[in-house]
Amino acid sequence: MARLIIVLGTALLVAPGVEAQEPASEVGAPTEAPDSGTADAVAEPATVEESSAGEVSIAYEDELAPEEGDPDCLTKVYCKVVKGMLWIEGTFGPAKFNATKFRTINLLEDFGGNLSPKVVVSGPEFGAAIGAQLKLFSIGARFKYAKFDPFDLLTVGIDMGFLVKRVPFAHPYARLGLYYNTTRGGTVSPVLDQLLEDTKTNGGGVSIGAGVRVPVIKWLSVAIGFDYTFVALYVTGFDPIENEDFGNGTIGGEISGTFTLTVHPI
Repeated sequence: MARLIIVLGTALLVAPGVEAQEPASEVGAPTEAPDSGTADAVAEPATVEESSAGEVSIAYEDELAPEEGDPDCLTKVYCKVVKGMLWIEGTFGPAKFNATKFRTINLLEDFGGNLSPKVVVSGPEFGAAIGAQLKLFSIGARFKYAKFDPFDLLTVGIDMGFLVKRVPFAHPYARLGLYYNTTRGGTVSPVLDQLLEDTKTNGGGVSIGAGVRVPVIKWLSVAIGFDYTFVALYVTGFDPIENEDFGNGTIGGEISGTFTLTVHPI
């Protein structure tokens, strides 16, 4: 009887210690990682928190951090609108051409009298261009047709430009053009049309321009600006009075305002 009492007492003392150790062994047991199909997909534990009730929670961080945005894409408007490489555009605006601003056609020696006319004309100017727009630099071909009276001025050549993309909503641009010029419907000087036969006008010009470009939708933008062009024209013809060929030139300046509608599908 005494032995039975001693065994029962010992069992009662040992039992609480065994029960207290069971939760610790459960926490310390290794946890199996979920099978995601690849060994690299296993996330590493970032933080371990223990609550007041003794429960342990483990938080995991996503190893795939979000990618940084395109440094050239500062605004949602810019990203969606003016990122095309192929640009096709049409232009329209008023123009004023002072054909004898820097040098007049000198007719004094050839025909006698006070024949050094000043020629200033104005009218609408239409144009079209196609080109490639890179990140900052653009290059393409441009055509312009200025409807003046009594002649029209035709322009065709290479167009180069710079577009400041990091300014949102209204992107400043600068442009430089090298052009071939000619006239239609008459020479650059109406006096020569009366004095000469078989007149032709040929020349070249250099244009500089600036303005701002505004996004509209994903494949469309508009721009507004101005251009100034130095135009040198040389007139040739046949003088029936002297029975000889005639040639003389002039250098002028054209200023024009431009409204541009641009499609950039690619």
